Amino acid sequence: MTSNMEEYSGYALQIEPDVKLSKRILRNALNSITRLLHECEEKEPKKLMKLLVKSTGYNGVLEFDNEQVPPLHPEEIQNCWSLVAVTLTAISLSLPNISNGHIKGLLASMNEGLQFVRHIEESLNANDDLVNARKAARHVWTDVEVDYKWLQIDLQKKAHKGKTSQQVLQWLGDEAVKIVIQFKTRKNVSLDSLRKFIAASSIYRINQTILLHCNEKEKWPTDEELFEFISTMIADLLCACFTNLPHVITMKCHEDAI
Repeated sequence: MTSNMEEYSGYALQIEPDVKLSKRILRNALNSITRLLHECEEKEPKKLMKLLVKSTGYNGVLEFDNEQVPPLHPEEIQNCWSLVAVTLTAISLSLPNISNGHIKGLLASMNEGLQFVRHIEESLNANDDLVNARKAARHVWTDVEVDYKWLQIDLQKKAHKGKTSQQVLQWLGDEAVKIVIQFKTRKNVSLDSLRKFIAASSIYRINQTILLHCNEKEKWPTDEELFEFISTMIADLLCACFTNLPHVITMKCHEDAI
């Protein structure tokens, strides 16, 4: 304890350069820090760590979008980390023949992961387009996590009617097109309709990119293989996002409210 106190006392703010903090204050501060570290260790996001193990690089950052997919609207949306991750999760929930355990595991991992992603985005993504994308992701995620719905569309009802994963993905893309068309016909754009447009545009491009990826293969992947492919893409995306954590932590330490 004494050696630790001497080591960390230099990091404590001194009112006057010649005045030293008492041993009692330093001991209490060190005890508080130690207790906080122990609490953090107990709250380790184990489900998130299980998902991140799937990542072997940052390929997912490149694979979720394809320039061959034409935009539905001349005004391109800006993607953010959370919007892409939430959209990929929604698509994975729509796939047929996926066990409930796999779905709940992915949702639990995403729930833990999004807490870190939001800290990063709120610190680094300040322009209006990215803020709107972030709010759209938060708006969509509540329905995805709780009700397995995307913009009030049941993600699993259609999948349980004997449809193949290819048919389900095509159906989901068609639903996104309908929402974008409705947005185009609106004269007055509300905040709610803007969020729906952002979410629909995102899911359309990502959905079509996955369809292109699967169609290029000699054999269409099984439902489990497709679920694993999307899960790995999410893991890659989160890992890439988390490389920003050291920068965000440094920024937070320079703020007055650490």
